Amino acid sequence: MDLVEISIAAAIFTLKLTLFIYIGLFVANIACKREKILRLGIIFNPLVRWGKLPECCAFYFLMSMVNLSSAAPTLLGFYKKGLVSDDKQVIAATITAGLPIMFWYVLFFTGPIAIGLFGIINGILFLAVWCAIGLIETMMGVIYGRTRLSKSLQERYPEGNYRFNVPTPTSKNLEDFKQELKDASKDSFETLVKIMKILAPVIFILYVIINSEAVMSHVNESLRPIALIFPVEAEALPITISSAFNLIVALSLAQQLIMGGLPLIDAFMAIIVGMFLFNFFELFHSLIPYNVAFFGRKLGLRLAWVLFLAIGASELAVILILWSIKVFMM
Repeated sequence: MDLVEISIAAAIFTLKLTLFIYIGLFVANIACKREKILRLGIIFNPLVRWGKLPECCAFYFLMSMVNLSSAAPTLLGFYKKGLVSDDKQVIAATITAGLPIMFWYVLFFTGPIAIGLFGIINGILFLAVWCAIGLIETMMGVIYGRTRLSKSLQERYPEGNYRFNVPTPTSKNLEDFKQELKDASKDSFETLVKIMKILAPVIFILYVIINSEAVMSHVNESLRPIALIFPVEAEALPITISSAFNLIVALSLAQQLIMGGLPLIDAFMAIIVGMFLFNFFELFHSLIPYNVAFFGRKLGLRLAWVLFLAIGASELAVILILWSIKVFMM
């Protein structure tokens, strides 16, 4: 792929990302003024209560499950409007979103591919392993919220609309709603411009790096000795290397090796190890650029490192569980 093709691909991706970011910001701006919209996240209310989070985070979790690209902009919108009032709440909400995000992958990405390749039973088993990563991360977020957020919001706002920390809405006519749309469009666009000033050049540089065969071959070779640290069978090592760069290729390769006699649990473990290795690349590929672009340098860097550690720890925990099952139960 030459520089022109890379530039075109980067431009298309940037346009799509810009659209989803704008949608997330716009929805958050409208939702801040419309309690009924926020209540759509009611299925995640127990998670919000367990983590002592603002109830608007239930809507953020819903967005994480149904429209992942718009989830972070939605949380940013709540943060800017004061519904999520401090940095610790942002961190707690972001970590707690681990399971809803995994639900998105199961519904719209990994699920159809895994079941198509592995079959229904093995596919569901893989998705259970996949969701276990998100569940462990969410448990970390809940523990963080319960230990680091000093008071529950119910205690902080004993009177009035403590759930959303906004004035109780009065009846609004059509003109008021039109004005809300205009204000939301303006505020969302201004925030979008600030974000893309940071994100657009980063996306272009990363596209050049990712599509450079020379660079990626060096990265591939450097990962091999690291992958050997983990309990991955020699014949499953290609799955691990593939999973560190392209999950679809890794899943396809895993199915071929399973058909050739590789135990299912070894294939699954190899995929998760590859995902763990991918996190080191993902830290600089998306976690730092995206979070700094959305939340600024100070909070953005904290979020990036916290997510990196939480995701990595969750994947290591699942690797340990799979290894224990293999050693002690099979």
